[in-house]
Amino acid sequence: MKLNLQAMVDALPGPSRARLEAFHDLLASRAVALGMISTADGPRLWERHILDSVRGLACVPGGAATIVDIGSGAGLPGIPVAIARPDLSVYLVEPRARRAAFLELAIDSLKLSNVRILVSRVEGLDLAVDFCLARAVASPANTWRLAQFLLAPGGRLLLWAGRSWPGASAAECDRKGIPWEICSPSGFSWQGPLVIMGGT
Repeated sequence: MKLNLQAMVDALPGPSRARLEAFHDLLASRAVALGMISTADGPRLWERHILDSVRGLACVPGGAATIVDIGSGAGLPGIPVAIARPDLSVYLVEPRARRAAFLELAIDSLKLSNVRILVSRVEGLDLAVDFCLARAVASPANTWRLAQFLLAPGGRLLLWAGRSWPGASAAECDRKGIPWEICSPSGFSWQGPLVIMGGT
């Protein structure tokens, strides 16, 4: 899985690869210092954050036009997805001003014309999109609850699930009647699977 993910990056056009590398450098130089990414992840930023974000591409529908990254934080997974899929319009939802300022810096530095930042809580937005992304936001059931504020009827959420999935988190979703399916298994020992929620 690790080699396949790197192959996905290597297959991207040169400008996209260069932007991913530049974003990696920006994360290393700014996001870690700002406490947005663990210092322990510093030496493993490419694997743990860039490649981990890029693996979501396999689950984003080819016909998608607009997606929302819920609780974007340092721009993960939204910015790598936007770099790899310039045909997408990507909204980064981040309520914290300091993190939103970093996102603005990243978008300006990388010259990403297909990305927009929404400095707001999810509940305060008036959107109706078909697809959302969420990585390390809240419990799966609570993340799905947040996604409901943004998704059109039949819309879906792509969740970067934790290593314990399915476990108690999946059981809670089942109890609450939240439909889910695994889109992609984990590829590293520290990863959980990618889970698609909703869509019915």
